[in-house]
Amino acid sequence: VLNHIRGDMASDNMKVVAALGRPFTLGMLYDARRDEIVPGVSLWDDKTIQKNTVEQNHHGSEFKVSASDSMEEKSFLLDVDASLKLSFFAGLIEVGGSAKYLNDKKKFHNQSRVTSQYNATTSFKELSMVPHVERNTNPINNIKGVATHVVTGILYGANAFFVFDSEKLDNSSIQDVQGSMEAVIKKIPSFSIEGKASVKLTDEEKALTDTFSCKFYGDFILDSNPTTFVEAVKTYQQLPQLLGQSRECTVPLKVWMLPLKNLDPNAAKVMSGISVGLVRKAQDVLEDVKELEIRCNDCLEDTVVNSFPQTQKKVKRFQNLCKYYTAIVQEKIAKKLPKIRAGDEDEKSSPFSQENLSRWMDSVEREINIISSCVKMMEGVKIVPNQSELDKKILDPSVEEVFCFVFTSLETADPFLQELDDYMDQLKVPSPKGVKTTNHDQWYFSDEVTTKIREKVIYVKSQLFISGSSYQSLISNRKHYICCILYVLK
Repeated sequence: VLNHIRGDMASDNMKVVAALGRPFTLGMLYDARRDEIVPGVSLWDDKTIQKNTVEQNHHGSEFKVSASDSMEEKSFLLDVDASLKLSFFAGLIEVGGSAKYLNDKKKFHNQSRVTSQYNATTSFKELSMVPHVERNTNPINNIKGVATHVVTGILYGANAFFVFDSEKLDNSSIQDVQGSMEAVIKKIPSFSIEGKASVKLTDEEKALTDTFSCKFYGDFILDSNPTTFVEAVKTYQQLPQLLGQSRECTVPLKVWMLPLKNLDPNAAKVMSGISVGLVRKAQDVLEDVKELEIRCNDCLEDTVVNSFPQTQKKVKRFQNLCKYYTAIVQEKIAKKLPKIRAGDEDEKSSPFSQENLSRWMDSVEREINIISSCVKMMEGVKIVPNQSELDKKILDPSVEEVFCFVFTSLETADPFLQELDDYMDQLKVPSPKGVKTTNHDQWYFSDEVTTKIREKVIYVKSQLFISGSSYQSLISNRKHYICCILYVLK
């Protein structure tokens, strides 16, 4: 039955997938519809598999450097094809070892990131069956609802990723620092280690690399993971030895699988492939949400946002809704791959479209910039986050006079966030009622309002200058209209 496996290995029928840290073995069954290993079932016993296994040396190593944090680049470095990528997006695959790099995301925009990869291959094992090898007593038709392929070839080796992040930077210096990071990281294979295991760096390289943090994702067992550039260089130079003297400390990197229908026409099979366009659509949705999450992180690091709990709470709420939506999208892909293949899920019909979400973040960032501008114009003025703190200052018997500039709109309900909440409820409990996203005329888009705010800020500054130290000056938030100046005489 299986005398043509070697010929099929080179045919278009063969399915080739990245292992991604999954424990593949020769003869193992696989369900390509769900991209999952079928445990505990085999067409042949261990003795037959071992007898018909052929091993070839496949020694090689490679060092790559990437400045991209996109899923497209990560998939390329791990040799993940479009179909497997969609299964990863859906959460059908639990990755391990070096493949955990797929889950790593940059936290802030204002930081440079460069990744280096060490890839080594050691051997290739395949099944080379002879004409009269019999299958075990379990006929294929008993497993046709469970599996679609059988593993017939495995490429072994190991991957390691060193992810270097800079500290937070000014926008103007991000590209310069990124270029310098790339240059020094490309030199990792050529660095020499001197006495007491120190890495020889120039003063300029040391000043730069001291600002790096490092994360490690690998198929190697280390005593401790590197967290600095110098530790990463030392670890990199140890990797070839960690493969073992006989290259036994390796894992599956790439897997070749034969369709069961080649052995039995009645076996289960994959009816149609997934279009690259559909995978791109799913990737774009999740990448857009990831981008918004980074923008939220940037906002939440802003000192002004941390001074105004109302704005901070609003951004966190939006960030959590985006995360929840991502989980629901992944669940839908996992449960409804046939519908996704047919294009039945229309992402643009929801308020979670990239255009709507990005527009909301633009609005929040504008609001933060206006508030930040006002705060900078009133440098040295104390910020009080709530009514209770304001009352303490006003009622303090040692304070004779209080000048207070009040932001009065921060507690206004945000109708778009409410729409997102309502839409999530519809996803949990299907409803015929549609969600319509409206354009919200917020105060920070009004030139008239922002002009009046600046006028009041200038007035407060002038009064503080005239009054000197006899005033207690505060910035607060209260429920009036947009902003007001509150003067309290005691």
